[in-house]
Amino acid sequence: MNYKRRVLQTLTMLALVQLAKQYCYLMKPLNFSTWDTPKYRLVMKLHERNNSLSSITYVHQDVAIPLWHLVLVQHPSKRRGALRLDPPRTLYNATVKTCDFWKYIRRVSAWNTAAKLMLSGGGSNMSLACPLKQGIYVMNIIQVPPDTSILKFMYQANTVYTVHGTVYSLNPKDGIKKAICYYEVNATISKHC
Repeated sequence: MNYKRRVLQTLTMLALVQLAKQYCYLMKPLNFSTWDTPKYRLVMKLHERNNSLSSITYVHQDVAIPLWHLVLVQHPSKRRGALRLDPPRTLYNATVKTCDFWKYIRRVSAWNTAAKLMLSGGGSNMSLACPLKQGIYVMNIIQVPPDTSILKFMYQANTVYTVHGTVYSLNPKDGIKKAICYYEVNATISKHC
């Protein structure tokens, strides 16, 4: 059993080295935090071996209209001898109804490939339906693929990026939205060639 595990780990490391040779830029998650409610619970796990996260979402009560609000912030690195530190920059800030997600993401081609990988690949069953029915939803591979051209554009040495995500429940009767989950993921982009 240990032999099989060591062989699998070796093959995984070789695959990562091959990816690093093939693609110069990789996004590496550093850490994350979550806040949720009894009606909507989010559990995340960091997988350092393949630079990804996974999540399990427990929806204990139907959500009439779920909204995803995502903010991507760039935290510039501290430079030696710099007299002032550049403030963080917001690179992306959007809210979308989950049932309109694919219609929206097609217009943002830089993230389309990553979204397909996370939401429909690797055994993921995350629902984008309105209403979101009670159940357990899994996303097995949460990562930006190394062949995504946006990584080259975003790369800056020693820069940390933060994704602030909030899931809201929108009441269709009065239009009031209520936060039911919040998560924050910090990552960096490394250059391998």
